[in-house]
Amino acid sequence: MRKHFNRRAFIKNSSLGAMATPFLFHNKEDNDEQKSGIPVKMSYKTLGRTGFQVSDIAIGAPPSEAVLKAALKSGMNYIDTAEQYGNGNNEKLIGKVIKDFDRKKIFISTKIYEEGKYKSQQDVVERVRKAVERLQSDYVDCVMLHSAENTRILKDEAFHGAMDQLKAEGKVKYVGVSCHGSTWYLPPEEDLETVLLNAVGDGRFDVFLMTYNFVNQEKAERVLRACAEKKVGTTIMKSNPMITFKAVEGLITKMEEEKGKPVNDTLMAWRDRLQDKSNQAKDYFGKYGIADDEHLVDAAIQFVISNPDAHSVCLPFKNISDIERWIHLSGKTLKKEQASLLDFYRKQFGELNCHFGCRECATACPHNVQVSTIMRYNYYFQNKGQEKYAMEKYAALEGNKADVCRDCPGYCEDACPHGVLARHMLSMAHENLSTDCSLNLL
Repeated sequence: MRKHFNRRAFIKNSSLGAMATPFLFHNKEDNDEQKSGIPVKMSYKTLGRTGFQVSDIAIGAPPSEAVLKAALKSGMNYIDTAEQYGNGNNEKLIGKVIKDFDRKKIFISTKIYEEGKYKSQQDVVERVRKAVERLQSDYVDCVMLHSAENTRILKDEAFHGAMDQLKAEGKVKYVGVSCHGSTWYLPPEEDLETVLLNAVGDGRFDVFLMTYNFVNQEKAERVLRACAEKKVGTTIMKSNPMITFKAVEGLITKMEEEKGKPVNDTLMAWRDRLQDKSNQAKDYFGKYGIADDEHLVDAAIQFVISNPDAHSVCLPFKNISDIERWIHLSGKTLKKEQASLLDFYRKQFGELNCHFGCRECATACPHNVQVSTIMRYNYYFQNKGQEKYAMEKYAALEGNKADVCRDCPGYCEDACPHGVLARHMLSMAHENLSTDCSLNLL
């Protein structure tokens, strides 16, 4: 009989769980009454044809009133939220805080999602009106068509009819679209680049929320250039795609402890190869005086800020310490040495980073596993610390889960043009995201 393990304890005690802490967040708890010495110094960019001057660092789905207040006091003025975040409670949180600030100087984007097709124009109108009420505002700056999966939904008549009506009422100023890429698996529809380029061509979307980082830069930058030509505002999510060898090594160590015998030879060979890459990386980073992963995360954020076509990057501030850490990056462009570090990282560990929104491997999987979507949920789990949310999304995912990847020869890896070790990463994702599973990778 296989042994089962306590997932929460494992995450807390193993290096897999520890990875997210030094890599993205400080785990320090901030008291709501804590006074921050955050400097009020922020750079701004014009958000496309909206003409609004937005801070180049924004806050997405603020976790508490204290954090949002600190962000606004620092000079951040772009807030990203959605009706589904906390079932509207995130919008309510924002509404409580912005009462103490000049509303006209704050840009709020909320999002509404519907799978396949919006029910009716009136349904969309009522949902947006409720969002405005929760925000305790007379209007919302931008309403986004959330998580567009194909060109078809970009032209949804109910959504656009509602936007026209709400604009006329003064409840909505601008219309936007967010896109992670397609989540459909049979047949594969369109990748992130295709959907967003079609959104640019549609002409009715004023603002985008899209994935852009130093790993997926080629496709994303084509979209950003198209947006610049049409004066579409751009906000960025998932600016930090990085994962380290510590996560893999920690998981394998735990596997050995749980099973009491050596793990699969294929996985061991993978670990050995990554160990060699990790050792090379340590030597390389040592030449630049890089002592921890935070330097690389900062460089990843600066990579996005440095692009004039990327107007604001939404960061996952969990507490005031995160604001204090990242606020100094505003307005700072990427240095040559930092660019070299990111390029080296991409070459060394690019195989651990799925390109969100890419559909190249979709038809190769005989089990119809939603590769990109599962990888995205695992990103929420590992990099953003949104464990419960990621596990809930994974549990609700239709079709085969990634447990079928354990005994698969790796059709997705053969089809991936980026060399991502998808089979191994999917197996790790299943162990992270499943509510009850044994450590039985590959």
